[in-house]
This record gives sequence, structure tokens and C-alpha cells, in this order.
Amino acid sequence: MANSSTKGLTVERCWTLVGRQQGRFWYARRMRPTKGDPASVAFDASWVIAREEAKGDVVGFYHTHPSGMPDPSRRDDRTMRAWVGSFGKPLLCLIEADGKVAGYQYRSDESDGVALTACELLPRGIVVAYHGEVSEESEVTDGE
Repeated sequence: MANSSTKGLTVERCWTLVGRQQGRFWYARRMRPTKGDPASVAFDASWVIAREEAKGDVVGFYHTHPSGMPDPSRRDDRTMRAWVGSFGKPLLCLIEADGKVAGYQYRSDESDGVALTACELLPRGIVVAYHGEVSEESEVTDGE
């Protein structure tokens, strides 16, 4: 379920997701909101890189498609592949459209996003996502 604060917007919004993956579950919080245009949005890439270098907890990005479907665009695919290649780890791309949130996991800088089984936006910007299948290289446990 989407946060009602994003319904009715006519420009894209974006947040960086920080958190962790534990087995088939991803736990994250939306941080650093930005607003863009009706079909694009930018975010603070310098902050994202600094956060990843300092804490290693960037797990992806959450953004809206105010007049579209909750599917990754070609730009979303290119952007996610670049970040996965830069960080060397799988990342999430969560997209909210028409009050629904869909999630995709990008596993490499050449992969398409793999649809998540479920994702939920909870109060206070908390996100929980579940992926029905986990590849060996993407499974992470506590302590790693």
C-alpha cells in the first residue's frame, strides 16, 4: 500500500533506500526525498555515494511514476544497472504509481530488474520487500 502523501502528485519524487537484506527479505527506510519533473527525477548522488562508502547500507531507490505504471522505464533500467555496477551488489528499485508499489531487484550491471513477490510501504517511510527466489550471490545474512 502506498503512502497517501504521494497520491495526486504530478511530478516524480525519489528517495534513497537504506537498510539491509536478510535472506529473502529487504528492510529499508526512505531517506533524502527529492522532487523532479513529470517524467524524471534526480537525487543527491554525492550523498548516496558517501552513505554507501561510510555505512554500506544503501539498498536501492524508491520513486514515483505519477502518470504511468509501476514498471521500470528504460531510464530506470540504465540507472539501476549503473548503480549496481558501481556498488558491486544487488539493489532494489521500488516504484509507486496509482497508489500501488511494485519492486524490482537488479542483480548485476547487465541484468533486467526481477520483480519482487511483494513490497509494502509502512508508516514513517519504512519499506519491507520480499523476493520469492534468492540467488547465491544475492543472499546476505546477519554478520556479513
